[in-house]
Amino acid sequence: MLKTNFIDVTKTFSKEEIKKFFDFANSPYHNSSKSVAKLVEQVKKYYPDFENRNFTKEKIFAKVFAAGAYNDQVMRNLMSDALQLCYDFLAAEYLKKYKFAEMRSILIELRTRNLDALYDKNLKAAYKSVEMDHSLDFLYFENLYKLEGEVFLNELTHNRQESVYPVVVRQGELLTYDYLSKLINHIIDMKVNETYYSMKESDSITKKIFASLDIDSILNKLKASSEKEYSVLLLFYYRALLSLNGKEEDYIKFKDLYLSNTSLFNRSTNYNLITALETFCIDNIKIDSSKYRAELNEVHRKSIELDVLKLYEEGSLNLLKFWNIFINSVEINQINWAEEFAEKHYIDLEPETKEGAINFARAIILYKRKEYEKALDMLNKTKLSQFLFKLSIKTFYLRIYYEKGDFQSAGFALDSYKQFLYKNKTISDAYRNVYLNFAAIYNDLLRTASGEKNAGKNELMSKIETLSPNVYNKHWLLEMIGNLK
Repeated sequence: MLKTNFIDVTKTFSKEEIKKFFDFANSPYHNSSKSVAKLVEQVKKYYPDFENRNFTKEKIFAKVFAAGAYNDQVMRNLMSDALQLCYDFLAAEYLKKYKFAEMRSILIELRTRNLDALYDKNLKAAYKSVEMDHSLDFLYFENLYKLEGEVFLNELTHNRQESVYPVVVRQGELLTYDYLSKLINHIIDMKVNETYYSMKESDSITKKIFASLDIDSILNKLKASSEKEYSVLLLFYYRALLSLNGKEEDYIKFKDLYLSNTSLFNRSTNYNLITALETFCIDNIKIDSSKYRAELNEVHRKSIELDVLKLYEEGSLNLLKFWNIFINSVEINQINWAEEFAEKHYIDLEPETKEGAINFARAIILYKRKEYEKALDMLNKTKLSQFLFKLSIKTFYLRIYYEKGDFQSAGFALDSYKQFLYKNKTISDAYRNVYLNFAAIYNDLLRTASGEKNAGKNELMSKIETLSPNVYNKHWLLEMIGNLK
């Protein structure tokens, strides 16, 4: 089979994109090589799998060059030219998709060609586009700064020095807001890596700068000049406080401000902002499961309402987001809704995760309906490579074995569960301990239920409270302890 970088890129094209690329290759403006156009035509026939016994370098070469023996160097050069054409196509598609980049390139050309009337018209359109509802993103202040930079250069080009100073002042303000918004995103990324992975908290200059900011005076200045820009920067700031401090008051401020301004932002930004709300709820479930699972369900429903389950409309649904929505609705006993959600949306997952995800979801639905044997059969069919999903699958084996009274199988599964935790080095000690605490209490519960140990409900409850909130599946443990005779 033919394997090259050119094929690797074309494999990623959607049906619409492969048609566009074919037209692109056959446009004399974009491609002057008839051989490359013929190559694209031949390769297109094998889309999307590119797997066929006739799909070889030699046979494709014979189709492109009707006469002459196969020449590997010529074929390599042809593939290289086709790959460059792919790059040109992707760049052109990027400009179509991200209008600001296209508008700015047009402004630069109009300015250098001294087409003043058209320049002014396009500059106004560019400002309107950047500030238009459903368009704002994390590059909002950067884009405004770049437009002011265009104004600055245009004023200098026309020797209007007296008009430059207000533009420079405005540029400085926008540069400050842009820097702050990027600093906030960077701080959040650092915090996420420190929290969820085995990363030591760094004593970085980034954190020191953020901690020393007089953000209130900046926000007050901004509020007096632009309510929209004030709301955007304040929202980003609340998001940072939520990530850094994890306080409910920060969550409420961020949530209220965000939900009243969802119409400002484009799809990807809404996706990221609503994910911040989800993350807070997930992190606090261990503190108050009932409260934060209900809150998380509201956020999930809002993300569906806003149509931002996926980062990109034409993209795939993130497996973790799919699972968080499903499992949370299960845990608050909205079983039918969870089942409908899973069956409707699993098709949007990456191809390699679809089957594993829906099998796991179906196993849990069967478990919740107490069809334990069918649930175990479905779990046995579930293949997911990610560590947290493997751990979750092992947890449900434990829950099923216990609830069906198969204490021997539960004991074997518990040993496997603990070994799995000890051997994995990618998660932080704090996260590992949350699961090990669950295993320890599960062991006491199992021995009590089987009659091996004479521990009372109060003793088990007390142990959970001692370890709380650092206990995985605390609500299930409490429910099982409450059912002990």
